[in-house]
Amino acid sequence: MPLASALVFSAATSPARAQSARSAVAPAGGGQLALGVGFDDKGALRAASCAAAPCTLQSGITLDFPAALRGAVDKGSLAVVGIGESRRAIVVSVPDDAHNQKWQALIVAPLAAGPPKVLFSGFTGLTEGQEGGRQGSMLTISEPDADGARSILVGKQYEELMLCGRPAILAPEVLHSKDLSLRPAKVQRLSAAERDQARKITAIRIETSEAAPLLRASGASSAVGAPSALTDGDLNTTWSENRGGAGRGEFVVLNAPAELPITGLEFVIRPPEKVIAQGAAPERFFFANSREVVEVTMPEDAWKFPGARYLVSLSPALQGDCLALVTDSAFDESTKAQVTFAELAARTEFGAANVSTLVGALAGGGQRAEAAKAVLRTMGPPAFEAVAGAYGKLDEGGRRVALEVIDHAPCPTSAPVYVDAFRSQYEAHRAHARDRLRRCGKDAAEPLSLALKSSKGSALLELAGELALIAPERAIVELLARLDERDVEGRRGLRKALARAVASPAATEATRSALRDPKLSPVATLDLLRALGTRAAEFEPEAGAALERLLGPGALFRTRFLALGPLGTLALKNTKARELFVQALRTDPDPHVRAEAARVAQDPLALERELLGSLADDDVRVREAAANTLGGARAVFAGPTLVERLSSDKWPIVRQAAAKALGGLGPNPSYDDALARALGDDESPRVQQSVLAALGSRQALRHAEIVRERLNDDQAPPETRAAAARALGEMCDASAVSALNDYALKLADRFAGPEVQTLGLASLSALGRLAPADLAKRLAPLLAKGAPPPVVRAARGALSQPRTCRKR
Repeated sequence: MPLASALVFSAATSPARAQSARSAVAPAGGGQLALGVGFDDKGALRAASCAAAPCTLQSGITLDFPAALRGAVDKGSLAVVGIGESRRAIVVSVPDDAHNQKWQALIVAPLAAGPPKVLFSGFTGLTEGQEGGRQGSMLTISEPDADGARSILVGKQYEELMLCGRPAILAPEVLHSKDLSLRPAKVQRLSAAERDQARKITAIRIETSEAAPLLRASGASSAVGAPSALTDGDLNTTWSENRGGAGRGEFVVLNAPAELPITGLEFVIRPPEKVIAQGAAPERFFFANSREVVEVTMPEDAWKFPGARYLVSLSPALQGDCLALVTDSAFDESTKAQVTFAELAARTEFGAANVSTLVGALAGGGQRAEAAKAVLRTMGPPAFEAVAGAYGKLDEGGRRVALEVIDHAPCPTSAPVYVDAFRSQYEAHRAHARDRLRRCGKDAAEPLSLALKSSKGSALLELAGELALIAPERAIVELLARLDERDVEGRRGLRKALARAVASPAATEATRSALRDPKLSPVATLDLLRALGTRAAEFEPEAGAALERLLGPGALFRTRFLALGPLGTLALKNTKARELFVQALRTDPDPHVRAEAARVAQDPLALERELLGSLADDDVRVREAAANTLGGARAVFAGPTLVERLSSDKWPIVRQAAAKALGGLGPNPSYDDALARALGDDESPRVQQSVLAALGSRQALRHAEIVRERLNDDQAPPETRAAAARALGEMCDASAVSALNDYALKLADRFAGPEVQTLGLASLSALGRLAPADLAKRLAPLLAKGAPPPVVRAARGALSQPRTCRKR
C-alpha cells in the first residue's frame, strides 16, 4: 500500500473495527492468513494464525502481557485495522489508569504459514523520566484514506517536544502492507480536520522588514542545523528538515510571548550567501498554535531568490505562548531534497517602533503595555537601559510592567531599578524588588549603599536590613557612618541591621577592622559592640581594646551605662574587662550604672564578694538588682545577707527581691524561719506575697499554719490570700483541703466578684495539686450544667494536672 498523503494521529486507538474486549478475529485476505487474538479465562493474551477463521487460540503463541493489568482487560479493546490490499492487523489496547498509560500490542498474521508476528508490544504514553522531561513509546492509527485503508505507526513521544499541546510521534515507523513490516515514514502530525479548517493565506514577497525577534525555536522533530538558527537573526544560518523529499509533517516548535498578538510572520527561505547543496523551498506549510492552524501557500519557488523575504499577514492575530512551523509540500520533492528555512520573525502592532516608543507604551500597565513589554524583552541591553532610565518617570502600572522587563536584564542594570522599586509606596513593587535584589547578591551592594546615603525613616531601616543580608561587610561600613546619637529610634533600628550584618561570617574582617579604628566615633563603636551581643568575646582582642578606649577617663554616663552589656560578656575571659566591670559595679559614681552592672552580671558566682557588697549599697536600685541577680543564680553563699536584707531593709522592693531570692535557695530551716517571721512582721502586701511564694517553693510545711492564717484572713488583699492558697498547694498541706475547697466552690456563682474569683481560682489550682481522693466529687458543682465556662475549664484543668503531692 502506498503511504497516504495525509495521516491523522491520536494517542487513543481509532475506531477501526473494535471487537470484544477479550477477543478479535481478522479474516484472511490479500494472501495474508487469518488472525485471532484474545484473552483466555486466566487473563493470558494469546494470538494464533490459520488459513481461515476461526483460529484456535490454544494452538497459538502467548504474548508477554503484564499480570498487573489482567483486572483491566474488560476496559481494553482489540481493534481490527484494515491496512490496504485486503490485509489487516490487530491492535490491543489495555489501560493502566494508575500510571496514566496503556499497554498496547501490534500483531499481524504472516503471508505464509507460520505463527503471528508481534511487531510491537509494551507500554505507551509518557512512561519514563521526570515531570517536564518525560518520554515514551507511541502507537497511532490514522483516519481511513480514500480506499478505506488506515496507517498504523509506532514511534516515540517527548513531553518537551509536543506540537503546541498536540502529542507528536517522532521517528515514526509505519506498518507497510506489502511485506507487513515496520518502515521509517514521513507523516503529517496535523490532523486532516485541522488542515481542512485551517485559515488559508498566500505569502507575499516584501522588501523591508518590520518584524521583531520575538520568537525562540526550542526544538524540532528532525533537523539539519540547529532549530535555533531559525530565530537567531542571521540569514545565513538555517534549519532544514532531515527526512528528505517534502519532509512532510516535520516541525519546529517556537516559544512566543503569550501577551503579544502576532499580526504577521516574516520569513526567509534561502540564505543570501550560504550554499546548501540539497536545499529546497516549501510549496505549502503550516503555522499552528494551541488553538488554530494557518495554511501558507508560497507564491513562487523561493529557492530561486536568495535572501528574499516573505510575509504572511494575520488578521485576526495569532496569540499564545507556542507557535509551530509544520512542513507539508515542496517545489522539489526528490529523495535528497531538504526543505529549508533561514529565518522566521514576528510582526506586532508596534511594527518597527524604536525603543523610546516602546518604553512610552508601558504607561498605564494595560494590554498595550504588556505587548510592548514582550517586544522590549527581546531587544536586549539597549531596551533594558532605556527602561531603567525611564522607570522613575512611569506611573504605577507602567512601573509594574517595567519591572517584568528589567527582570531579564543583568544585575548591574537591574539592581538600581530594584532599589528604586524597593522604596515604593506599593507593597507589590517592594516585594518584587526584595526578591530580585537578593538574587543579585553583591551586585546590589553599590546601589543599596547609594540609596542608604539619601534615605531616612523607615526607608532607611528597610534598605539597611537588605544591605546587611546581601553584603554584610559593606553594610558594616555604611551603617556605622549613619549612626546618629540624637536619633534614638533610628539608631535602634540600624543596630538591628548591624547585628544581622556582624552575624555573617563574611563580615568578620570588616567587624574587626571597625573595632580597631580609633577614628570610629564613640556612638558607632558602642553600637557595634552592642550589636555583637554575646558574640563580643569572639572578636578579641579588638573588642576589649575598643571598650578600653570608650571607658577611659571622662567617659560619659551614657557610654558607661550602655557599655555594660558587652563589658559583662568580655569580663568572663578578659582580665582588664573584668576589672572595668567590677569598677562599674562597686565604685561608679552613678547608681544607675551600679544597678545595671548588678543586673547584667553574667557569672554571679564568680563575683561573690562584689555582689554581696552591692547588697549593702547605699542605693536601693543597686540592692534590688543584686538580690534579683543572686536569686536567679541560686547563690547559696548569699543566703545570710539576703536574710538580713529581708528583715531590715527599709525599702519594700529590696525585701521583696530578697524573699524571691531566698525562695530559690536549697533546704535550710533558718531561711524558712526568716521567711515565716517576715510574713508575720512585714506590712507590705507585695513583700508578703513574695514571702508566701518563697515558702511554697521551699515546701516549708512546718510553717503551713501561718500560711493558712493568711488564706483565711478576710482583711488581707485577695492577691495575698491567693498567694497563700498557691503556697499551701506547693507545700502539699492536706490540712488546707477543706478551706481551699470552700473558696473554690464559690466560683460556681455566676455573679462572683473579681476578689472571689482571684482567691477561688488559686484555691482550685492548689486543690488540683493536693489531689484528694474525692477531688472529682468535690469539684462536681463546678462542672455541672450552668457553671461559667471559664470555671468549667479551670476545674477540668485541676482534675488533669500532675498529682505531685500523692507521689511524696
